[in-house]
Amino acid sequence: METDSFQFKIDNNSLIISEKEQKAFLPYKYLDLEKIYNSSEGKFNSVTDVIKQLYEIPLSRFANSSVSRFREAFNLIRNKEKGSVIEALDLGLELMFNYSLNPIIISACKNIDELDIYLDCLEQNELDKFDCFEIKFEMNPDISNSAKNLNHNIIK
Repeated sequence: METDSFQFKIDNNSLIISEKEQKAFLPYKYLDLEKIYNSSEGKFNSVTDVIKQLYEIPLSRFANSSVSRFREAFNLIRNKEKGSVIEALDLGLELMFNYSLNPIIISACKNIDELDIYLDCLEQNELDKFDCFEIKFEMNPDISNSAKNLNHNIIK
């Protein structure tokens, strides 16, 4: 088995939403990566290729939040849970207008149970109790405020 230069056979238990790289990096289990790679029949060149194609998602995919929430919920039920179209439509419509839910979170959930736990924590305003995976945001520095402060200091 060609697992490329992927040196560390470790799990990634973090969802990283990187404004800097304009990507979301989904959590994964290394054993899942190996299973996908081994059953891909040459679709992927390496385990790293599996990560890049399936676990790194451009933020542009989530540009329209309502549509993204619907799509990600629908995909969660249809593709990960192997549920019916009716079940997928039901969850998609339910979450479509949940404006406090980031659609990337839905993508990161491995199953409906993880999503339910997250939604419970969100509803109770206790996101610190969500422990299925860690959620990290990498934000660009706010240049406009820095520039304003710099200009303000120069004018004095």
